Amino acid sequence: MTAPTQGAAHLPPFPISAAGRHHPRQPPNEAQRALALLPEGKGAPAVKPHLERFEHVSYHTLAANQTHDLGELLVVTGDEALVIVEAEDGFALTAVSEGNLRLRNACQILFRHAYRHVTFHIELESRAVDVHVGLLRHTTLTEVQALTVHKPRVARAHDGSLLRHTIDYCAPPLEEVQGIVWRGGNMRISRIQLDP
Repeated sequence: MTAPTQGAAHLPPFPISAAGRHHPRQPPNEAQRALALLPEGKGAPAVKPHLERFEHVSYHTLAANQTHDLGELLVVTGDEALVIVEAEDGFALTAVSEGNLRLRNACQILFRHAYRHVTFHIELESRAVDVHVGLLRHTTLTEVQALTVHKPRVARAHDGSLLRHTIDYCAPPLEEVQGIVWRGGNMRISRIQLDP
């Protein structure tokens, strides 16, 4: 079943340089368009915590190059469609072609409010290409913190091995987080805990 097109907004994917690498920051006009999608405005502080497990979503495929309203979260997909799949502790967001380990994904998970404390789980297969995960500052959507997981340059990959990691970030006052950016290879992201 595919995502309904009603309410989905089109945003261009993250720009790619001539060398084929993704730019670490999006152009100001693209950031402003993404911020305009947030009905609460730029950087409205959260007043209560939110736990996102993706279990309330009525459709499981998020079409490419669209914005999908998931309640407190807006998922802006890039050139790759995303899918919500079952995970150990609920559901997880991943690329549709999970078997394609070389895909070049680019998406944003925007929050309707700004949060000081953000925690989420990621899971990567050992054969996947490099993955970049960044936390986006409210009002500008520039990266305030980032993590890049590089594929080891080994002769033989261990099929079936997984890297699981919990990202736990606490922002200083006035530097709250209003989103997550994910670029590069495939991974699963689950259990997004947002606290004011």
